[in-house]
Amino acid sequence: MQINEAWAKLQRDADDKIIASLPLVDHCLDVGAALTAILPSWAPYLEAAAGRPLTEQDRARLIVLAVLHDLGKANRGFQARTDRSRPPIGHTGPVAALLRDPVLKQGAAAGLLRAIIADWGVVDHFAAVMAHHGKPLPEFGPPPMMGVPPWQDHVRHWIAVDGHDPGRAVVDLVEAVHARWPLAWAAGPGLPDAPRFVALFAGLVTLADWLGSDTGRFPIAGPHGAARDGMRHEQAQAAAQARGLLPLETPSAISFADAFIHAPRGFQTAAADPALGPVALIEAETGSGKTEAALWRWLELRRQAMVDGLFFALPTRSAAVHLHGRVNDMLKRVWGADAPEAVLAVPGYWQSGDARGQALPGYAVRWDGGEPGGAEDSRWAAERANRFLAARVAVGTIDQALLGTLPVKHALFRASVLARSLLVVDEVHASDAYMTGLLDRLLDHHVGVGGQALLLSATLGAAARATLLKTPCPCRDEAMAQPYPALSGRGAAPHAVAGAGAGKRVRIAAEGLIHDPAAIAARAVEAARAGAAVLVVRNSVADAVAVAQAVAALADDLAFKVNDVATLHHGRFAPDDRKALDQAVEAAFGKQRIAGGRVLVGTQTLEQSLDIDADYLITDLAPIDVLLQRIGRLHRHARADRGAHGEARVLVLRPSARDLTPLLGKGGGGHGLGIVYPNLVQIESTLRQIEANPEIVLPRDNRRLVEGALHPEALAGVAREGGTAWINHAAERAGGTLAEGQAATRIALDLSQRFTTLVFGEAGEAAATRLGARDLLLDLETPLAGPFGRAITRIALPAWMVGRVAPGEAPVRLDDHRFQLGERRYVYDQWGLRREG
Repeated sequence: MQINEAWAKLQRDADDKIIASLPLVDHCLDVGAALTAILPSWAPYLEAAAGRPLTEQDRARLIVLAVLHDLGKANRGFQARTDRSRPPIGHTGPVAALLRDPVLKQGAAAGLLRAIIADWGVVDHFAAVMAHHGKPLPEFGPPPMMGVPPWQDHVRHWIAVDGHDPGRAVVDLVEAVHARWPLAWAAGPGLPDAPRFVALFAGLVTLADWLGSDTGRFPIAGPHGAARDGMRHEQAQAAAQARGLLPLETPSAISFADAFIHAPRGFQTAAADPALGPVALIEAETGSGKTEAALWRWLELRRQAMVDGLFFALPTRSAAVHLHGRVNDMLKRVWGADAPEAVLAVPGYWQSGDARGQALPGYAVRWDGGEPGGAEDSRWAAERANRFLAARVAVGTIDQALLGTLPVKHALFRASVLARSLLVVDEVHASDAYMTGLLDRLLDHHVGVGGQALLLSATLGAAARATLLKTPCPCRDEAMAQPYPALSGRGAAPHAVAGAGAGKRVRIAAEGLIHDPAAIAARAVEAARAGAAVLVVRNSVADAVAVAQAVAALADDLAFKVNDVATLHHGRFAPDDRKALDQAVEAAFGKQRIAGGRVLVGTQTLEQSLDIDADYLITDLAPIDVLLQRIGRLHRHARADRGAHGEARVLVLRPSARDLTPLLGKGGGGHGLGIVYPNLVQIESTLRQIEANPEIVLPRDNRRLVEGALHPEALAGVAREGGTAWINHAAERAGGTLAEGQAATRIALDLSQRFTTLVFGEAGEAAATRLGARDLLLDLETPLAGPFGRAITRIALPAWMVGRVAPGEAPVRLDDHRFQLGERRYVYDQWGLRREG
């Protein structure tokens, strides 16, 4: 076919022949219609970021700028892509050449654009629009001190050749937009230029572009021109509605009991008070009902039109998978048949509500009903990880939220769509300065655009609380005197609330067995033979596997099993197997478990959010906040069948020598001490607390234990008493902790800065990898034989496990349980994924 005008999209047949083209003007107007549809949903957050209400002219100018997002497709290099043999010239960076080249900027096209930029005061906004593919462009940043400007090579694509002037297509586009939104050109003050406003707008342009590029709703083949106008706005509204991007009313008559099938207890309704401020904090013991309190706060804030969506961020994938079903059930109780589906925001799972998806070629997903894309696009946000935060309701891992504050592709989109949601962060700890630093930066931006957040913790220390709530850090004595359980926030000082019920008495002992998996297994089996449900939590996967194998060898009848196969619980299992593991864990150790002895071994995946009710805990030494989280898995529910284990007991595994000084060398002493938990002053301080408190009562002693072990004053005292080696280590770790916090601050996006100064680089990718957000999802053409009876077609390979791999290289199956990727070989069996050899 002949293409006589600038095109934006092409449709090809099976023989790669062009059979239809979508004019540039039409596609750009489609995107304008999409932004028009979604703008009301995000207007409150744009206004909060701007610091003033948006006028009708402001809105018209934002829409016009979004419409101009693809004007660069008019350049000759892009238009030549009708021929597949031509080099793939882009369309965003080249716009900078049109505006900055001394000759090109004298032309009519550049004149129109430069007038818009100058008259509306939108230098940064225009750069934000051109970043709609996911990150700011160097072409729109400050000019280099020396060398060739990054836009220089694009100049040639705007020069008229053989009567074809690409600038003419730009003029046509601007004139069409001017005719459609004349108010944008009327005299008036410039657009708000607050940096957070511009960053939020940048992400919304990406959203509008994705909506307006849906060829199912905006077909390439037509209609075009004026015939498209009615369809354009109708389809944009329908797409936004189907994808959950328009407001949803909360039923006013729904009570707490309706939503959760039980009356509220303790603090659960008090936690919904908006006076707690834009960042609220619930501190309460594990099992006290913080999850229901968080969901009730969301419903109440929705009723007051303070939020629309919800993103529930958990520390592990297993925790997210577990909670997803509970949230989805709550939605059905509140909204009935019209309930939105909760998206499981975990890469590789493809679950929306009760529906399961299957990946198809070309990024399509086939859902349970057989329809790609879900019914009327309602599962659109569940199909790609970079869309998760656009869901009205999503349950996922904290890394998905933190990617909105790291300089990685689509960070601005993630942060922008998150603005309308209550961000709930579960299991916030005191002992991780890096994560606290990233979370602090995320909260700053979220609150800066009018967002709401809620933090949940059983073990948050005073220093981390002060950082996140922007309050002074109290001294140790004052910190210990703070109430617990408590509600607080950026709008309220901590105040006491009722907890879940009576205190839990726990006996704790420490022994030097951390290095001996056989001895650990023997202790666990001995307790299980006496009828106890025993939980063994280790700091590393390798140590957990060693104990699980020892338990299976010593007492196969007591080992935790899935489909009669002995195994354990950690994060290196394929998604389908992880679901089977979680279900088996809750069947064997949950509220409805059958009495009788058994042993479950795992890692940190067991300490968070799974509904585990163990009688006896064996755990590696770790910082006190982590230990308390693990202890929360003990005696979680009232039971009358615990027999000899009617009293909760914990065995803490420490090195064989009580003196931890030898661990101060590089790398620590293994078993996570010095690596997983690098601050050995925290470890020593925790061990002292355990030794001094062989019997504790929770939640009564929670605050005293956390502050006694982790408050800066407590850590300084331990270092002084330890002598020179400990003082030096403390200084090193203080520097390390400071460095960790500073590293997070240095790497994370500061969206209070001008958009044109933002730089995305390798540091952001490295940070995303560290979070586990860059794990490699491998599709296995020939499935592995799964250990629990299900073929494994997809598995996540942790980024740190990946060796040298050629671009596009696929994994090769070696046998039922082994595969190779690049230079490395891997084993996947009942003990999970690990490198061979």
